[in-house]
Amino acid sequence: MSGPALRRGLHVASAAVALLALISPAALRLGTAYVAATMLALEVARLRSDAVAGVLSRMVPVYRDRERRRPSGALWLLLAYAACAWFPHSAALAGILVAGLADPAGAVVGTRFGSGAGKSLPGSVAVAGVATLVAAAIGVPWLTAVLAGAAAAGAERWSGPVDDNLVVGPVTAAVVAALA
Repeated sequence: MSGPALRRGLHVASAAVALLALISPAALRLGTAYVAATMLALEVARLRSDAVAGVLSRMVPVYRDRERRRPSGALWLLLAYAACAWFPHSAALAGILVAGLADPAGAVVGTRFGSGAGKSLPGSVAVAGVATLVAAAIGVPWLTAVLAGAAAAGAERWSGPVDDNLVVGPVTAAVVAALA
């Protein structure tokens, strides 16, 4: 499996943390905080030690060139999950699931049908569509789901200097919470 495919697969699989919500909101908050703290410690070790970085790169060959000396997208994603967990139940689930599922879908579609340079309109449309469907599937009212999908696509496309993994989930959760 190629590095980008493995990266997308791990991105999608990480959304399984939302299953903690089946236990309780407290389990979701505690679990996402634990996973984010563990990843933060791992990232600090990776960024401070070439030996740790080498081992991790061989074990999980998903790091991009720009992540050699900067925190990885995985850290930002897990921090976003931890932030989402503090929203009300449906907003928390929407934020986590959209962050985990919509961004990889946008990357696949954008790579295939986009211009090939950075964020593309087809990728953003895919993010909006997947985000809308995910939100609707967990019971978010349709209009709210559409608006959350549009917000997720906007956050993903125009995140500026902030990693999009950090903003997509919380923006989605905030829209769902505000309109619920």
